[in-house]
Amino acid sequence: MHKKQIGLRIEAHLKDGLDDQAHRTGIPATTLLEEYITKGLARDSGELVEQNSLPAIRQVVKEEVAKALAELYHQLSTDLQKSARRSDDRLIALITKAVRSSGIAQRMLFPLIGKLVDAPYAQKAYEEAKEVTARDLGRPTNEA
Repeated sequence: MHKKQIGLRIEAHLKDGLDDQAHRTGIPATTLLEEYITKGLARDSGELVEQNSLPAIRQVVKEEVAKALAELYHQLSTDLQKSARRSDDRLIALITKAVRSSGIAQRMLFPLIGKLVDAPYAQKAYEEAKEVTARDLGRPTNEA
């Protein structure tokens, strides 16, 4: 490696500190100075690279976070749709069962009432029950 001599003036305390460090470690002052300059240049160069690349890194991180959020939103939306579909299917099944049971009960009770009393009374009870039920269904749920 080719070496060049530099003739620079530095503060006296820096020169004295360099000489003291060289004496304590046994490493020549020139070698220590080369190490200090090498480390300082590398540090300054790294800071320059960091300053220049920071906006690009920030943009990449922003894009990746946005992409991850979009994927999470899509997955959440899909999961909510599946959950709603399962709830709807369950509700449909329960309503169907209630209607079926209601129909069965109606078909069993009407003939029973007709046999216990008479057919005109059973018909009248059926019509009244139908009217009351229709009226009750028209009421808000918080009314008795």
